[in-house]
Amino acid sequence: MFTQRDKIKELAGYMVRDKNTQCFVFRNVNYKPNGVSEVITCEYTIKDIRIVYNEWFVEGFELASKMKLPGTEKHGQLVKGSGVIISTNNKGTYTFYGCDAISIKNACELNRDLTSYMLENHTIQK
Repeated sequence: MFTQRDKIKELAGYMVRDKNTQCFVFRNVNYKPNGVSEVITCEYTIKDIRIVYNEWFVEGFELASKMKLPGTEKHGQLVKGSGVIISTNNKGTYTFYGCDAISIKNACELNRDLTSYMLENHTIQK
């Protein structure tokens, strides 16, 4: 039998694939870079569901990998211990780890180019 937690996970994974999902991706300055990797925070909102997670990111991954720069091994991995947080207005907030977190992250990033979203949300710091 499905628990409320299982239902939220399945619903979020299904809903986030919708093309009307709002996506906000930005560099997270609360984590220091690791080699050429830096942490980005991804936030997706559709109807009353909000999904947030932190992930290591390398811009120009293929080039960094060819140059054997340090930090490329973190590309696409969730920040250790951070998990994927799903919040709903009426069903509560849940944090997912491990395989559950990865499956939600993959659903969120399906057919989305995170680099483009980062450029859209980029602000110049003085």
